[in-house]
Amino acid sequence: MDIHFPTSLAQIHERIEQIDPVRYAKTRNDIHGAVSYLSPYISRGVISTRMVWQHIQARGYSAAKAETLLRELLWRDYFQRVAQVKDVSRTLKQPQQDVRHHKLPLAVQKANTGIVGIDVAIAQLLRTGYMHNHVRMYVAMLCCNIGKAHWDQPARWMYYHLLDGDPASNSCSWQWVAGSNSS
Repeated sequence: MDIHFPTSLAQIHERIEQIDPVRYAKTRNDIHGAVSYLSPYISRGVISTRMVWQHIQARGYSAAKAETLLRELLWRDYFQRVAQVKDVSRTLKQPQQDVRHHKLPLAVQKANTGIVGIDVAIAQLLRTGYMHNHVRMYVAMLCCNIGKAHWDQPARWMYYHLLDGDPASNSCSWQWVAGSNSS
C-alpha cells in the first residue's frame, strides 16, 4: 500500500481533522493502523506539532483522551530540543556496544532480509519515501543489534530516503535502538 501525501494546505488540514486520537492510540503500532501521515508536513515546517495539538483540543479531546498522540508529538519536539544543544550526528550518551562495522547491511539495502513485512516496507521506502515508524525501529534493530552495524551509516541511509526525514528524530531514534541514546 502506497501512501499519498497531498500538497494543498486545505488537504493537509483535512488530514489533521481526520485524526481520531483514540483509534490512533489503539492501532498506531500496526502497519495499517490509524496513523496521521502528518510527519512530512511537520518535518518541513508546513504545520507544527502545536498546530496539530490545538486542532485535536478544539475538537474536544483532552490530554488524557489523546495521551498517546500527544506523547508522540512531544517526542518529536523533544528530539528537536536535543538537537539544539547537542550534535545528534554524534553518539549522545554512551558508545554503542558490540559494533563490528560501519556499513549498511546489504540485506537491508537490497530489501532482502528474509522477513517479508520488513522487505516490503524497505521496498516501499525506496519507492515512495515512506516507512511506518515501528518498521523504522525494526530496521534499526536489524542493522544495529542483529547486523552489528554502528548506527550512523544506516541512519544516514534511511534519512536520505525518507520523505519526512528529520535529522533530530532520525538520529535520536537510531541511537535509542542502538543503545547509545538510552541509559
